[in-house]
Amino acid sequence: MSRTRKDSHQNRVLEVVKRDDGTFDLFLNRNVYRSGISEDTLPRELCMRFGYCGEEYEEILRELNQAGKKQLFLSS
Repeated sequence: MSRTRKDSHQNRVLEVVKRDDGTFDLFLNRNVYRSGISEDTLPRELCMRFGYCGEEYEEILRELNQAGKKQLFLSS
């Protein structure tokens, strides 16, 4: 059984939201994955668990500081 492009992206969205207290929540497929993550711990979550490291991570952090949230589409 082959997977179409639509199928491969279904339920593969990670959303990072910055809270008013400066911590972050991660939602995987619109469900809470982690809550209350400190900025010191966020790189571990995004880089080690999801592969967003270095400049990619820095760009995500900039957008979080500006807009308060960021959606990331995970590859299969």
